[in-house]
Amino acid sequence: MAKKEYDTFILTELEEFPEDQEMEIIVRDLTPEDRRYKYRSAYVLAKISKSESKYPDRLWVRLGRGQLQEKPWSIQIIKEVNKFA
Repeated sequence: MAKKEYDTFILTELEEFPEDQEMEIIVRDLTPEDRRYKYRSAYVLAKISKSESKYPDRLWVRLGRGQLQEKPWSIQIIKEVNKFA
């Protein structure tokens, strides 16, 4: 199975970003099965690592103004969170 790819925006300093902890973040799906849903955003409970190979999927990180970081991180999505329920 191919790796899924997501992206997210990080508004804090990258050095201060917590790794390997469960946290709620917003991600956009870059590789949906149906390409009509590309860029669909979702709140998820996930673990993130700055190492590209630690978790099964790839996470592209963007800074506050949208600047894409050179190297991807890895992400493990535990579950989707419904913030509106």
